[in-house]
Amino acid sequence: MFKVILHRKAQREIESLQDRHRKRVLDAIRSMGLDPFSGDVKPVRGIRGVFRRRVGEYRVAFTVNFEIGEVVVLKVGKRERFYREL
Repeated sequence: MFKVILHRKAQREIESLQDRHRKRVLDAIRSMGLDPFSGDVKPVRGIRGVFRRRVGEYRVAFTVNFEIGEVVVLKVGKRERFYREL
């Protein structure tokens, strides 16, 4: 079991989403508490230790600290801008 922490930036990005998208993204983030690598998860190229999870047209960037059992969500956004802003 992992503790899921939202970065302030990610929290603001989630709050700005439409209700249906917000619910879907939050459900995916909650499930990361059980298994952070379930779903469509891949490492982000060029940034060591950062992964992305695809949730429909949105991406969730996160890191995992196995020693203390934490998942930190860094960014949430649409694919078009996600990688540029990361």
